This record gives sequence, structure tokens and C-alpha cells, in this order.
Amino acid sequence: MPTCLLCKKDVISGHVVCGDCAESMKPGAVQPALYGFAAWLGAELAGKNDVHVCSICEARKCGDDSMCGQGIAAWLRKKAEEYLNTGAYTGILGRLKTMCPFPEVFEDLDDADGPSKGEPRRKICHIRADYDDYRWWNTVQNANWDMGTPKMADEIDRTYAELTAYDALRDLNALRQFCWCHPEAKVGAGLADGFNFYLEGKTCDFWVRLITRDKDYNMYLHAYAKAEDAQGVN
Repeated sequence: MPTCLLCKKDVISGHVVCGDCAESMKPGAVQPALYGFAAWLGAELAGKNDVHVCSICEARKCGDDSMCGQGIAAWLRKKAEEYLNTGAYTGILGRLKTMCPFPEVFEDLDDADGPSKGEPRRKICHIRADYDDYRWWNTVQNANWDMGTPKMADEIDRTYAELTAYDALRDLNALRQFCWCHPEAKVGAGLADGFNFYLEGKTCDFWVRLITRDKDYNMYLHAYAKAEDAQGVN
């Protein structure tokens, strides 16, 4: 199946741009890739106290306004290439999907909040984590832990460890950059800061909710039993 040239989401055969990206290409609308780059660049600059025009331009204090403009333009192109190169994620981040491949999980709900208004019956647990500028902290919330097996527990622990590893979402900046590279995963419109991703594991399926806000929970890793392992769940 072909993918959208802009956001890489699967599209119907015969198209090269998906509907969401086509909508963003209307006059006066900011394309998702540019929107994400601007957000990422803003976060980068906000964390630096020594950024000014002459520090951006490699020519430094030349006194030539035209040269200054060229230097800034070159710097912006370099930063854009750095941002766009992050789109080729490997490892566990490269396996995350923005379209849910197991929608039936969210259709089979328990009756905790009324008929079919509770949690998914196949939910085992979720890990809630935040980054405190030094390391990741987490707590585990059980749902149907009795449904879990040692192999499932191992995969849940391994998945969390891989997501927060140095070559993945090692800190909040890495999490933000990954999210902004996937604007199609954004929940809501405008300046929304929640993103949904999905992962098919060997013993579990995972919903990964990432949140780019500072001083808040930044990751929710929800684990669900595979359909063949959830028979008889009440």
C-alpha cells in the first residue's frame, strides 16, 4: 500500500497525499512537517541563553546585513535537515504505528461505568511515567493482572525499557521531537500536546500515549492481552 508523501500514513492506491495533509496544504495553512519543525526549533531555542543573530551565523560579526541573512538562512536549512532526518526512526520507535491495528480492543469494554462504558476487557495494566529532567519515573496501575502471564509481564517491562532507552525516548526533548515528527498522531487540533501510537507485540498489544507537556505525566503505556489469550475474560 502506498504512503502519503508528507506524513507517511497509509493511503488508498492511486493517491500520493492523504486527506489530512491535503487539507493542510490549503492557502494559509501550515503543513504538518513545517509546524512540527517550528515547534521543535522553538523548544530548542528556548533552552539556550546564548542564541543571537551572530551566534547563529557562522561568519559571526561581519557587519554585512546581506551576509547575516544568508548565514541565518543556511542555519535554518541545516536545522531543518537535522529535524527531517529524525523521521527515519529505527528500533522500537520505528515499529510504532499511528493507525490502531487492533481497534476491536477498544470496542469490547467492561461495565464498570455502565453498559460498555468501562475499560477494555483485555487490558492487563498500564504504566504511567514522567521525566523529571534527570530520569524517567513510573508507577504501574493494574487492571486485569490475573489475565497476565510471566511472558506478558516480561514483554511489558521490556517494552517500557526500550521506549525509555537512550536510543529512543531518553528524555522529554527526544519524546517531543519524535511526536512532532508524526503530526498525524496528534490528538485534537491546534496546539494539542497529546499523541497516540500503537505497537503489536508478541504476547501483548500496546497503546502508547505520549504527552509533550512539561511537569506532567509524559507517557502512558497501556498493555492488552492478545485476543487468543483473552478468552473467558469477564
